[in-house]
Amino acid sequence: MVERSPSGLRVLTPPRLTAPLPGLAVQTRLRLSERDELILRELGGLLSELAVRDLAQRAFLGEDQSAADFARRKRELTALTSSRWAGTIVRRSNEQWELSRRGQTAHLHQLTTAIAAIEGRLAVPVASCDVPTRTRGYPTQQVRAAKQRRLQHLSAVAARVAADLAAGRVRVVRGGKDLLRNRLHLDESGVDLVRWRRRWSDARTRIEADGESGKTFGNQSIQISPQGSVLIKLPPELATRHTASCDRFGRYRLDATCAFAYRDADWRSHVAAHRSVGYTIRFDADRCILTAAFTPLRAQLPAGMDDEQLMKSALAGGVVGVDHNADHLAAWRLDAHGNPVGRPERVMVDYHGSASRRDAQIRHACSTLIRHAKNVGATALVIEDLGFDTARETCGWTGRGGRRFRALVAGMPTARFAARLVAMAHRAGLAVIVVDPAYSSRWGAQHWRGATSTKSNKTSRHDAAAIVLGRRGQGLGARRRAEKTVLRKKTEAARSGCVGAHSGAGTEDHRPPVSVLQPASVARSGPKFAPRTAYTMRLADGAGQRSSPPKTVRGGPSSGVPYPVPRST
Repeated sequence: MVERSPSGLRVLTPPRLTAPLPGLAVQTRLRLSERDELILRELGGLLSELAVRDLAQRAFLGEDQSAADFARRKRELTALTSSRWAGTIVRRSNEQWELSRRGQTAHLHQLTTAIAAIEGRLAVPVASCDVPTRTRGYPTQQVRAAKQRRLQHLSAVAARVAADLAAGRVRVVRGGKDLLRNRLHLDESGVDLVRWRRRWSDARTRIEADGESGKTFGNQSIQISPQGSVLIKLPPELATRHTASCDRFGRYRLDATCAFAYRDADWRSHVAAHRSVGYTIRFDADRCILTAAFTPLRAQLPAGMDDEQLMKSALAGGVVGVDHNADHLAAWRLDAHGNPVGRPERVMVDYHGSASRRDAQIRHACSTLIRHAKNVGATALVIEDLGFDTARETCGWTGRGGRRFRALVAGMPTARFAARLVAMAHRAGLAVIVVDPAYSSRWGAQHWRGATSTKSNKTSRHDAAAIVLGRRGQGLGARRRAEKTVLRKKTEAARSGCVGAHSGAGTEDHRPPVSVLQPASVARSGPKFAPRTAYTMRLADGAGQRSSPPKTVRGGPSSGVPYPVPRST
């Protein structure tokens, strides 16, 4: 449920400073020989078979797994492979089960939210609005009937997910649901059976080895030296089969060598110091991809700095506010006082196409933003905390417009963009501040669009929203200056202090209820008319009428003259 202020606006969450990501993963391609590919595919097939069996046992145990069950599973796999291979497989199975459980919980929460939204709108008559809750009814009876059918479908799905969650059942497909769905519909997918089986085998084959600090080159199962030679410890079954290719310890050295094009120096220093490095080998079509995951050493923060001091340090050189849209990113530089400097920067993006192309667009956008921030001397980037979990049912749009809006939202990789920007920005020495996106476009157009527009350069709503987001990250309000508490000349009522109840001028804190701004002399049973002051009078019973006093009224809260009582009719 969205928390709202007495005025009906959403309560904004405070800005937060993101922490740098602790881990790092780099990948490269291994140019395998025929013997390398043969041995790696046999190793991957064996480990995949053992992982499937262990995952089935973990799913069968459900919530009742104990430490003894964990030790038994690892002991059984150790007899077939080794202690380190077994530990990696058991850990991976536990992580898959926990991830499925979190997915079930999130899915049930999403279904519950959608059901509550539909039920709330069904409770309101067609083409009407419930004023206290600000809930709109559906526009037509046809849409209402369709939503009633959808409510029945969502209720059935929610009941099934709740039953699985209560019983501890998970549904995991090693290889992915998309490939399984293609197997059931080969004619529609356009893939023949041979190609599908190859893709299915590659998706299920995963050679993963956890690192261990203090061991040779940080890993005992897959050892890669700083020079790039790859040494793999084979299970006893494969070592016996390939005795001629292995040494006396059952280790096989690949003909291919390893070299990383990105962060190679960090990886080499990490391996040379024998710090923990985890490796994963997978097959993608005719390519073999090796991924190295490790935690690089970072500069330690000064001792004794709390969150407030870190935020002040991040805002010292000004910020760049970023408004994320479907086809571009609008960025504007703000100085340390919240004033826009120069003209906005626009980064065009196109998220259509394959996943690799979308990832390249995200990298391009992040690199451009970081380069722009470094050029203008900013020390932080302010981005939106975009989340469209409830947009499907609560956006308020139906029909073609609603479908277009939901398709537009689904095509924006907001989470991937934020994660990539945080990782790249911290490496470049920039902080990233996340703020609430509520009302940024509306308030930007109201307070900044006209003020920053010129005859030759017109400011768009998105550029103005970037200013509001940047000021919000600095802890400032959306308004260009502090709001005046007295709109007219000072009166006796204003000098009495009844107007100065609004102390949050110039910030985005919501106004207190209008009833708080009433003079003390206006009681619940007081007169209907009162003298005109700098603020809107509101009846104590909540009617909220704006009434003008008779012209013959003299006196006020500070004059001592009582208000005239209107005649009863």
